[in-house]
Amino acid sequence: MKYEQIISELEKISTKLDSKDVSLSESIELFEKSVTLAKEGYDILNSTEGKITVLKKELDKFIEKPFVE
Repeated sequence: MKYEQIISELEKISTKLDSKDVSLSESIELFEKSVTLAKEGYDILNSTEGKITVLKKELDKFIEKPFVE
């Protein structure tokens, strides 16, 4: 699932949980699903951060090289 989809699902869950028409058991199920989705989102962000760090290090190596005429 893409990060944007996870955020969308979490927003839907939040809206449902705010509703007074949700039973306790359904609330617990929604909460469990939200924890799973949050973890997936967190994993995606960590992975993306790692990729950005690697790319930045590569860019830093490129920029640090002195210009020789």
